[in-house]
Amino acid sequence: MDSQQFFDGLSVFWPLIVLQLCVQIYAILDVVKRKKTRNLSVPLWIVIIVLTEIVGPILYFTVGRTKK
Repeated sequence: MDSQQFFDGLSVFWPLIVLQLCVQIYAILDVVKRKKTRNLSVPLWIVIIVLTEIVGPILYFTVGRTKK
C-alpha cells in the first residue's frame, strides 16, 4: 500500500472522523456543564465518552444525561 492509496482511503473517512470528534467534544462539554448525571459519576462518563468513541456519547445522551 503506497501513500497515495492511504490518502485516498483517508479522504473517504475524514468526515466521519470529524463528526465523531464533534460529538465527543459536545458530550464532554455537556457533562462538565451539568455537573450531575444519571447512573454514573461525571468523571466516569468523561472516560466512557473519550474511550468508546461514538458509542460513549450516544450512551451518555440516551441514559446518562439529566434534565435541566
